[in-house]
Amino acid sequence: MRIQSNRAMIRWVLAGLLLAVVISPAVMAAEKKGPGRQELTSAEHYLKQFEKRVSRAKGQTITPGHEGAEALKRIKALKEKYPDDAKVEVLFQRARTLLKTSKGQTTMIKPEMLAYRKNEQELKKTFAAKADTQWKTMTAKIASEKKALAAAFPAPSHREVDAEDLAGKYVTLTQFDYPRNEYTAFKGQYVFVGSGATGFYYVELSNRAWRGAYEALRRYRRLINRDLPEDGKWTLIGRITGLELMIPQAGKKKTESAHWGWGVEPVAIYVPGCTLAVADAKHALGGTFAGETEMEKIKGGMYTVKSISDDVTPEELTAIYVTAIKEKNYPLFLDCINPDRRKTPTALSRIGYHWDLHQERFATFYCHVTIGKASVSVLKGFDVSAGGVENFFLDEKDKAKIKKHAGTLMEGAELFSKAWDENGKQYGSPKPRFFRRTDKKRWYIENYPQPF
Repeated sequence: MRIQSNRAMIRWVLAGLLLAVVISPAVMAAEKKGPGRQELTSAEHYLKQFEKRVSRAKGQTITPGHEGAEALKRIKALKEKYPDDAKVEVLFQRARTLLKTSKGQTTMIKPEMLAYRKNEQELKKTFAAKADTQWKTMTAKIASEKKALAAAFPAPSHREVDAEDLAGKYVTLTQFDYPRNEYTAFKGQYVFVGSGATGFYYVELSNRAWRGAYEALRRYRRLINRDLPEDGKWTLIGRITGLELMIPQAGKKKTESAHWGWGVEPVAIYVPGCTLAVADAKHALGGTFAGETEMEKIKGGMYTVKSISDDVTPEELTAIYVTAIKEKNYPLFLDCINPDRRKTPTALSRIGYHWDLHQERFATFYCHVTIGKASVSVLKGFDVSAGGVENFFLDEKDKAKIKKHAGTLMEGAELFSKAWDENGKQYGSPKPRFFRRTDKKRWYIENYPQPF
C-alpha cells in the first residue's frame, strides 16, 4: 500500500512539473503583452520635465532639449512595442500635444491686421512726391537767381578766387556723408566733403541751421518713414560762408595735414525718394520737412481712433495704444501715457526714443496684439464703491468716515498682452502692462517702454 501511495505521489509531482513547464511560457507571454512599470515611469519622468519647460515658455517656440528628446524617444519605443496599450496611448497623446505646443502658439492673421504697413507705404509715396516737388522748386529758384556754383567739384581754389566773391553762394553737395565724415575742430563740429585732389567743403554742424534741418529729418523718420537711414550719403544744399583752414579727420590724434576749404552753412538736406528737410530760422522748430504742415491732414484720414474717452478701461486703453503706434498717431500715443511721465523735455525725449523702438518692433517683429483681462487693485486710499467681504461689515456712514481719512484714492491695474508675427506665431512671452488712475478719473499707462 505504501509503495503504491508513493508511486501515486510521484506521478502527481511529475504531472505538476509538466503542467508548470507547459503553463509558464503562456504566463510569461501574457506578461510581455504590456509595458513594465519601470518603462512607463522613466518615460513619464522625462515627459513631466518637458511639460515644465513648455509651461515656462508661455507660448514661445522652444526646442525639446534633453528632457524632451529623451521623453519622445522613450515614448516612441513604447508605442512601437505596445501599440494597443492604453497607458502607452495616454503618454503618446500627452507627448504629441506637448510637442505641438512647444512649436509656439498661433493665431489667424487677417488682412486688416496688416493694413497699417500698407498705409505706411502710401505715406512714403505721398511725402516723397512732395519732397521731389519742393526740391525742384528750390533748385530752380536758386538757379534763376544765379547764386549757385555751376558745379561743386573741383572746388574753386582759394588762390584763384576771392573769398568775398564766393561768400553767400549756394553749393549742392551730393556726397554729404554723415556722420562718417564728421570731425571736431576748434570752432565746433563739421562734416567734410571732398578730398585733397578735388578740394574741400566744411559743413558746419554747430549752428541752428543744421539743428533745424536735421531735427526735421528726424521728425520725418519718427512720424512718416522709419526706414529712412539715420546715416549715409545725402544731398546737402549749403551757403558758402568763407575760407577755412582745417584738418578734415575724426579723432583726437590728427595724422592728416591741414587743407584750405570753403565753410558751408546748411540750408537743406535732401534724401531722394524720402524727404527734403529745410532749415528755417523763423519757424518755431527751426525747420520743416516737405509736407509737414499738411501732415496731420494727410494722416488724419488713416486714423481709426482719434481720442480717448474718460471711462476707457485698461483693456480698451491698451488697444488704443497699439493702434496709435501702428497708425503713427504720436499725439494719441502721448495721451495714453501718464501725464506725470511726460512733464519735462527729458521725459519727452525718452518717450520719443521708445516710440522709435515701438515703430521698429511693429514693422519687423510683430503685427498684432491680443489683450488679456485686467485685474484692478487699490494702491492708496479707500474705494467706497468697491464690493468684497469688507463692505459687508461697513455701512455708508462707516465708509464715508474711512474715506475722509484715507486720502486720495489711487488704483492700479495690470494685464498681460501677447504679440503675434505676420505668420500668426506668438512672438516672445506675454508682457505685463501697468496702469494708474486717481479718484476714479481716466486710466493711463505707466510702463510705456514695455515691448509687446
